[in-house]
Amino acid sequence: MSEHDAQVAVVDYIHFAYPDVLFWSTPNGARLSSGKDRRLAAIRWNVLLAEGALPGVSDLIIFEPRGGYSAMFLEMKREDGGDGGSDKQAKFLLKIEERGGYGVIADGFEDAKKWVDDYLTGKIKKIVE
Repeated sequence: MSEHDAQVAVVDYIHFAYPDVLFWSTPNGARLSSGKDRRLAAIRWNVLLAEGALPGVSDLIIFEPRGGYSAMFLEMKREDGGDGGSDKQAKFLLKIEERGGYGVIADGFEDAKKWVDDYLTGKIKKIVE
């Protein structure tokens, strides 16, 4: 299953299992051009940056406080782990945690489903030092 297919399955699952949960996707990885027109993609990406796009932002953001966290930030990867996440994605997740959010990289649908369930049912608790 591709990363795209896994993310679509997670979105469908959240709509079904948690219909009142507020969440959205961040289209940072969206294709910005068709074919091989990198110039057009660069122009479109620069427009998005000017509008506030942030490289490394997680694929799905679940804006529901649980377990002492303010929100969950879910970065999707293929079931085999794909590239494991970029440096920008890892740095973004660290910034999220510094600000009271919960961030995770999920490998495929089943892994993401478990993280979502554990977070939304309160099984994940923030450790207060």
